Amino acid sequence: MAILSRATSSRSITTYVVLITILCGLLVLRQGQYLSSGTNNIVVRPGSLAVIMPINNNTDISFYKNLWVADHLHTVCDFRGPDCTMSCNERSTWKTLHKKTICFTKQIKERFRSTEFFIKMDDDTFIDREYIYRLIEKFTGLDEPVYISDFILNLDNRNLNLNGTYYGNGKFYMFNRRLLDCIDPMITYKDDRNEDAIFGGMVFNGCGPDVLKIREDDSKIWHKAYWHKNKYINLSVISNK
Repeated sequence: MAILSRATSSRSITTYVVLITILCGLLVLRQGQYLSSGTNNIVVRPGSLAVIMPINNNTDISFYKNLWVADHLHTVCDFRGPDCTMSCNERSTWKTLHKKTICFTKQIKERFRSTEFFIKMDDDTFIDREYIYRLIEKFTGLDEPVYISDFILNLDNRNLNLNGTYYGNGKFYMFNRRLLDCIDPMITYKDDRNEDAIFGGMVFNGCGPDVLKIREDDSKIWHKAYWHKNKYINLSVISNK
């Protein structure tokens, strides 16, 4: 009987250990739904981040295919081609970029339902990878709209639904799925407007004023030129010839 009791106790302990191990594993999986930790860096799982980049025929997309954003890159073109994830507003000009912004917002809202974080960046911008991954680590699972950028107050007396709203500088803004869920891509307004101001207006009109606005760290984002230690790279756009 003593032997049987010890055997039963041993089985109970083993079962308990197995259950604890399973529960711990589930917690790790839940935490690692979007992130997994390497030895030095956070590694973002494929599909959890989408980097949206509007491009044109003059954009050197091969440059960005060789950077860290390549694993998350989705291009928005005003033409159709093999490097285009989305085609919006064909034959567009810089004056009609606001239509292109509304177009890609509608598309990512419908097509990227399982993606948690989004970045919109220009094709003359360089972003520090570790900075982005830390932002994802910090805001993963937050149940409120998050909008990260260098914010500008919009004063637009012709469009009251845009007047007094804040929008992110077009070189870079980042947001989460919760913001995309409430954004209003059916916004109406008069005349051509700055495309980033229109995105900010869609945020305000759809999500309200209580969006969590986080000011970007400009030391981690380079626009038109990258410089650090012994490197200087001119990122400025060269006009079509």
